[in-house]
Amino acid sequence: MQKFSSHVVEKCLEHFEESPSRIIHELISVSCFEQLLQDPYANYVIQSALAFTKGPLHASLVEAVWSHKMLRTSPYCKKIFS
Repeated sequence: MQKFSSHVVEKCLEHFEESPSRIIHELISVSCFEQLLQDPYANYVIQSALAFTKGPLHASLVEAVWSHKMLRTSPYCKKIFS
């Protein structure tokens, strides 16, 4: 993911009421979710998603992130897991 595209996704999560669930489900369902967690820009998208979601959507995102808890020590994942 590129820096500016990550900003676009973050803004979509923040400002569009219908987009978060679609974006979150897309993020969770990709086969490269583990790579997103470790990406220098995509990890900010995951952090924003965790900040802007609530309820079952937030729970499913947390579950997806915690399934990769072995990445806790990765430099870009530390903030996600804190």
